[in-house]
Amino acid sequence: MGIEYVNESNFIVRKSGRENNSYYIDYLGVYKIVDISKLVHLEASIIKEKYLKYDAVYFDELDVYYFTDIEKAKSAINDILKNLKASQKGRIIQLTEAEIEYIRQALINEGVNNIRVSSKVKDNIFKKLNS
Repeated sequence: MGIEYVNESNFIVRKSGRENNSYYIDYLGVYKIVDISKLVHLEASIIKEKYLKYDAVYFDELDVYYFTDIEKAKSAINDILKNLKASQKGRIIQLTEAEIEYIRQALINEGVNNIRVSSKVKDNIFKKLNS
């Protein structure tokens, strides 16, 4: 079972503890292509294609692909993310309690413009949503 949204910040490039100058991609604690493909709802073959494009080398013993350069691993992640639909992508936004309350009230009173809130709260929400 996969997750509902794919968040770029959940992809981590990790340095191998077994292979010198080697890096692998971790998504939510998994590193095997098959497992990542299930979580991000992409075919394993698409992920493998992206890895190979950036010169990843497969190590059968560990069932993992290693990159010799951290930037190549990051580029592979970016290519994977480009294959996702906008509706599959999520992002983490931290809101204050005042901002959450404003959004809650706006949803409750949808269509009725009687919400009183400081313009600073609204501005902060828009900055966070637009970043």
